[in-house]
Amino acid sequence: MIAPSLTLLVATACGRQAAPRGPEPADPTSAVTQFLAAVKAHDLSAMGMLWGTAKGPAARSMPRDDLEKRLTVIQSYLVHESYAVEPGAGPGEEGNERVVRVQLTRKGCTPVVPFTVVRWGSGWLVKAIDLEAAGNPARPCS
Repeated sequence: MIAPSLTLLVATACGRQAAPRGPEPADPTSAVTQFLAAVKAHDLSAMGMLWGTAKGPAARSMPRDDLEKRLTVIQSYLVHESYAVEPGAGPGEEGNERVVRVQLTRKGCTPVVPFTVVRWGSGWLVKAIDLEAAGNPARPCS
């Protein structure tokens, strides 16, 4: 058995973030809504625990500096005043992946952004986000 302090030391030495495990979102929509709540709160730690692959959250496998850079870009594209999850099935509705389409509202724009979520453990994580569909946050609506 490895002592907790040694585990933290090993995780730090490897350049990985040792993030505590919280309850996973129970369904694909919850994964996206929790991720968007973290975006709105500027909570990169929560975003890192909700974004990942079938192998787990990015916060557990990606070097902290790289993770923070990526999440900062994602956050800038997804900043919003409000959002609405679109009903209905999207592509990728088979197996362990689902697509959740979200209409974001920001600065008078309402892009529809597809989020691909993946099953992980007993919950779901955001795997991919079509940032191109979100549009450039620095430009007016097209």
